[in-house]
Amino acid sequence: MNPIRLKEILSQIQKIKIAIIGDFAVDFYFQENTKTLEFSVETGKNVFWGKQPKGFLGGAGNVAKNVTILGAKAFAFGAIGTDLFGREMLFQCASLGIESTHLMRFSDIDTPTYSKPMWADVELNRIDFGTQNKQFNLKSETLIQQLETEIDAYDWVLVNEQFLNPLLNSKSIKHLQTFINQHSKNALADLRNLGAVATEIPIKVNESELAAILKLSPQQLALDETLTTIIKNWVSKRKTGALVTLGERGLIYASPTEFHWQAGIKPTGKIDTVGAGDMVVAAFSAAKASGANTSECCEFANLCAHISIHKIGETGAASPEEIEKLNLSFL
Repeated sequence: MNPIRLKEILSQIQKIKIAIIGDFAVDFYFQENTKTLEFSVETGKNVFWGKQPKGFLGGAGNVAKNVTILGAKAFAFGAIGTDLFGREMLFQCASLGIESTHLMRFSDIDTPTYSKPMWADVELNRIDFGTQNKQFNLKSETLIQQLETEIDAYDWVLVNEQFLNPLLNSKSIKHLQTFINQHSKNALADLRNLGAVATEIPIKVNESELAAILKLSPQQLALDETLTTIIKNWVSKRKTGALVTLGERGLIYASPTEFHWQAGIKPTGKIDTVGAGDMVVAAFSAAKASGANTSECCEFANLCAHISIHKIGETGAASPEEIEKLNLSFL
């Protein structure tokens, strides 16, 4: 990308306000050693050792983090508990400058948390908290009303669904789409299990999510020519856009009037793709809201994702300085 144009986009992103509604979580990382010779006096069982505990924002929170590090202002709409992980989430938001007024606190739910023990750079079995809250979506109505009241203050809306028992269900997503369009707001949905519901606003999907929506086998998406035809037919029927991430093959943005395939950037060294989709969602949305065209948005998102996946043991982000440096390396 032309360095001057990239600088212009990054400058415009500083003025953008983005609302994010959905499944906010904490990513809790720590190094775990299970091969110790210590045994508990009380239980007689082997004691495991932990060190280097680190907290990050996960789920919709990771999107908000990425939006903020890119330079835009993020506004969080979600539900959390009054527990220690809820306090950590609020601390993370405050540290990053994410507006958390609408992260509503409830004493009857656990704050969604992905607890991730690590052995060096390898993630072991997760221990999840709060992602199975059966009453989680009962908290959504008030949040949606708050967003509807304030929506004119935002330049872009991101709709997120990630948990098996998510904050937003089919009914609430349909409601969100309706008032987003009534207010003529730009938006992007990132829905892990409910992608088929998002028919009125643009959606981001990966290959497996696209296959599930279209009831296809992943093998049918493997050939580039076939994939192009499938996506063009799909967005023609949808009558609105879709952003499709393809791993090392890059990403595609398609709508009834546009089609752009941005080739992937070959990774260098070790990579960690956890959170890469969140990075693409944040980067594409921030660039698009700043006035960048589709080609520029896709190239920008590609640069950001490349930076993100090379940050090991965390859901990586991309700063303006890192983006400009990487971009210059390709010139």
